[in-house]
Amino acid sequence: MIKQLPQSLLFIVITMLFAVNVTAQTSSLTVFDNILFYDGYAPLVPAGDLYEPIPAEVLRHSNSRYAIQLTEAQLNSIGNKLTMDVTLKAACDNYDRIARVYLAFVPAGQTTYDSNAVERVELGRFITPFMNKNNSPTEVPFSFNIDNAAEIFSDTALRANFDIWVELDVFGVPYAAQQQVAGCAGRIDTFYGTVVFNSIVDVNQTYPNPNFLMSLACDENLNNYNATDVPGETTKIIDFTLNQTVEDVTLYLITSNHGANAGGEEYERRDHFLYLDNDLILEYIPGGKSCEPYRQFNTQGNGIYSPTPRTTRAWLDFNNWCPGDVIPNREIYLGTLTAGQHQIKLDVPDAVFVNGEGYIPVSMYLQNRNSYQSICIDPTDLVASGETYNSVDFEWQENGSASQWEVMYGRTSNTGDETIIPVFDTQETIDNLTDNSFYSFYVRSVCDADFNSNWVGPVTKRTELGIEESNFETFQFYPNPTQGSIFLQASVPIDTITIYDTLGKAVLTKNIGSLTSEIELSEISSGLYFMDVTINGAARSYKLIAN
Repeated sequence: MIKQLPQSLLFIVITMLFAVNVTAQTSSLTVFDNILFYDGYAPLVPAGDLYEPIPAEVLRHSNSRYAIQLTEAQLNSIGNKLTMDVTLKAACDNYDRIARVYLAFVPAGQTTYDSNAVERVELGRFITPFMNKNNSPTEVPFSFNIDNAAEIFSDTALRANFDIWVELDVFGVPYAAQQQVAGCAGRIDTFYGTVVFNSIVDVNQTYPNPNFLMSLACDENLNNYNATDVPGETTKIIDFTLNQTVEDVTLYLITSNHGANAGGEEYERRDHFLYLDNDLILEYIPGGKSCEPYRQFNTQGNGIYSPTPRTTRAWLDFNNWCPGDVIPNREIYLGTLTAGQHQIKLDVPDAVFVNGEGYIPVSMYLQNRNSYQSICIDPTDLVASGETYNSVDFEWQENGSASQWEVMYGRTSNTGDETIIPVFDTQETIDNLTDNSFYSFYVRSVCDADFNSNWVGPVTKRTELGIEESNFETFQFYPNPTQGSIFLQASVPIDTITIYDTLGKAVLTKNIGSLTSEIELSEISSGLYFMDVTINGAARSYKLIAN
């Protein structure tokens, strides 16, 4: 049952050992200091069997969720501009796992509590990388700007009724590492966790109204088979009542798609639709970025990070999140909400959940405070049109203040084919394309140097049949699949051929200059390739399979 807390709720992260250093108006509060977590599926490890001591003030809800109460002095030490810095260190879990930081609001004076029976808000969610503790780096940092959470800590009306606890939840499983990581045989520890709140005081950052906080959902699963409010659909409906009108309300939303089975939701990027009182307020598709910047933290071989770097298009083809990265904390400004009943609905209509597996954990809350995290807003309404035999026009809607964008495109059939260009208007013509070919187009906003929105797309268009088509009417190559070589022939001289792997790397280029040719492929590894053929200056792409 959702209840309206007496004055507010906010958002922040903190757990465990506290070291508070305040110099002038700067504060650094260490809540958890390199604390060790254990097998998330196992019963709570007895205190006498822990590999390392845990401070007495830490409450262990389970092997994967620890909590600690913030003291009055610690709460008073936190300034109104707040960053939560989390560090995870590898132990004996070498897979990607979901981790979170929560605030729990416990009736004042209680020394223990049931984590699932009190009001909570999720401050931050992040995904552990595939880490081998014997390979460097062994730590991965995560950072969150959460000024809105600082307002919770300073909310004296809230603190009069509730103690504020910080929970760090790192769900890990050691079974694979016991077999794959040296030094992990027989061990059940998974990760070390550290949480630090760094803050300063900005006297100019003030608000006209008291802090308001309402938790709507905290880590509640959503799917279409056993966790839905509409049978057979992936829909979550939350009804809530406001006792009074609240101004400048922001909805904070965290979702991530999980399910690692074949065709699982982890690998399918789906449209998400968010409604307030039946009005659409947000449409988004998780993902939209390359995971290559986080490859450095994934020190254990895995199936997500291929042995060689992927193109951005290859990442956009399947990933909803990156191992080693944070999950976005989405902010939707709602303005004034009147007193009375309201409804929020989250709908993911295309989600499948193959074999009844997978889930989307949902957290959301309302607050009349800003996080002041830097956000580069995604463009929308990407439309392609006006295609010719070698060009396509497309345009989009800018939703922020960006004045520069980047456009990415390539042949739909080959995610290794990727071109990125800067543009300075919300419409662009892409030319020099191959006729009679499908192309996929993407766009993102450039808000500042090294600060961009997610990629939006793809939209797909097929170029028209060009006058050069007659050059390829008689072209053929065989055998395909091949086990050693291929034979090419055409009625007009073949200029060149270039063979690319699925990552877009050229593995063979050859000048032909004749009607026929035999191409030796014995040095090429087995797999799928794309062969670009040029005749009279016109080009075509063909799939090639080497056995």
